[in-house]
Amino acid sequence: MKKPDWQYLVDTLLFVCIIGIASIGILMGLVIPQGPQASEKAKYFLGLHRHQWGNIHFYLSIAFICLVVIHIVLSWSWIKGKARQLFKRGWGTVLILTGVMSLLSIFLFWAFTPRIPGAYEDYGIGAGRKAKREVFESPYPQEGRPEQKEIREMKEEQSLADPPEKEHEQKSARGLLAEDASGILISGQMTLFDIESKTGISAKRIADELNLPAGAPLNETLGRLRKRYLFTMQEVRDAVDSLMKKEKKENENNNE
Repeated sequence: MKKPDWQYLVDTLLFVCIIGIASIGILMGLVIPQGPQASEKAKYFLGLHRHQWGNIHFYLSIAFICLVVIHIVLSWSWIKGKARQLFKRGWGTVLILTGVMSLLSIFLFWAFTPRIPGAYEDYGIGAGRKAKREVFESPYPQEGRPEQKEIREMKEEQSLADPPEKEHEQKSARGLLAEDASGILISGQMTLFDIESKTGISAKRIADELNLPAGAPLNETLGRLRKRYLFTMQEVRDAVDSLMKKEKKENENNNE
């Protein structure tokens, strides 16, 4: 094959890769849901899980980078000649700056991406953890399988090493459970109505304390609400604690 034939082949493969990368990116960004609130079933598209589509996206990206390098090598004479024609003596500097800017593009995306504290703190706490827990807590272990024996031994060791109180403390430290000063357990899977049923404080009062807009859906999970309105779980706990103290003080004043 002659050089123009190789250039045509490489350019064709580049086009295929960029279409695949863009299509999967749109698929993962707009079609396939993510996060622990979405069911595992919803994370499948055409029989492939979201992570599998992500793997394909990664492999296409690697192939695209390799093809770009080959494309530059095959077209280097044309690139160098065109740069000399346009920028005269400064052509070398322009090509170096172009390469540097391509590397800095990742930094620019990082610099302009908004930071949302706690927005992803419960990602990964979903069906995967639930499935693991069901394996350990299954009331019907398969005695004949060695892996089941190993699981039971691990469970027994864990129960001896970690009493319930310590296990609760460890879960709280990892963020699986969130407890405010009033002893109310609050997690991203709960709604404001759930907190209302536990504390007796109106969900609307909690929303107002968090400065949520009037149209905020009170039946949405806290995990989704905080991504939309940019508050943290600690602010929820503080708001509930503050409202409970106010209500207690109001009741004491009324009794007097």
